[in-house]
Amino acid sequence: MAAKESSYGATTAAASASPAPTNVQVIAPATLDAGYTFDAMYEGATFTVVVPDGGVIKGQRFIVPFAPPPPAAAVITDAVAVAVPAGRVGDKPQSGRSGIPTGIWRDGLCDCCRFGPCHPHFLCALWFQPLLLGQVLTRMKMTWLGQRAVATSATSQDGRWRYTFRNIVLLIVLFYGIMPLITPTPDLEEFPVDSDSPAATYDDLSDTDKVKYNIQKMLSAVFGAYFFYLMIRLRATIRQAYSIPEESCLCLYRLGCDSQEGVLGGFCGDSEACCSDAVPIGWEDICCAIWCQLCTVAQMARHTADYEEKRAVCCNAVGVGDWEDDEAYEGVETG
Repeated sequence: MAAKESSYGATTAAASASPAPTNVQVIAPATLDAGYTFDAMYEGATFTVVVPDGGVIKGQRFIVPFAPPPPAAAVITDAVAVAVPAGRVGDKPQSGRSGIPTGIWRDGLCDCCRFGPCHPHFLCALWFQPLLLGQVLTRMKMTWLGQRAVATSATSQDGRWRYTFRNIVLLIVLFYGIMPLITPTPDLEEFPVDSDSPAATYDDLSDTDKVKYNIQKMLSAVFGAYFFYLMIRLRATIRQAYSIPEESCLCLYRLGCDSQEGVLGGFCGDSEACCSDAVPIGWEDICCAIWCQLCTVAQMARHTADYEEKRAVCCNAVGVGDWEDDEAYEGVETG
């Protein structure tokens, strides 16, 4: 049996530096039958993981033997593990050439105020989430439609990602410029402050104002859904690029809410405009985008830029000063 292709990892931890064999905890990267084996690399040593009797489901933790057991963790991506340090306290996860951690987020989802409440990345996440989202998309070399940049040859690369931040700014300006023009008069107040002066209802509007009201609601829904989609796509891409496994919302996989291509696999068919790149979208990505957008965008910003080394700014395309094009996303594929 072959395992599904997946960017979701598995994390193992060892507590002893002794060369004697020890038990290592593994998070199943996919739903696998009993007896299935795959190789994992741990501190340069390759070992075989055997799925125990009864099989495992994606996200389930199980124990396997490993020797020798260096004090680290292993992240399994498509049956290959990348070693990363265990824990976030006192040390940092292992980084790639760009200095961005692999196998684990740089910090926690709720560490928004890690650099203080007046830090530019937190202020942008609080008041200007779409702008911060555009900056992180640019760091990851993704277009304003959520596509990843692809190298068409050894010397040529898709450069549309360079205009991502500009396009999102123009979209925001256009949206907030149109909304006042289609606001009905009198404006409908869903929650009137003064109960003695009841707000106008939909039936009180003229035919023209009813059309304006309907268009306003439709554009608001499309605008919100667009950035919701971008947030999910961006988070899934970051997890895939840096081999970060899901840790939450795994119960949804036990209900059978899964597919080969991820939660939304196959939903968009063969569309090249929005849903290409074969990035598996997990339930954790969707749940974070639904319940904690501020924390989600801020965490992605902190992961793709080291604010301890880089000066954060609010109003450029990447949100930091002295940026190099290849500093964030190394995984540009050749098309």
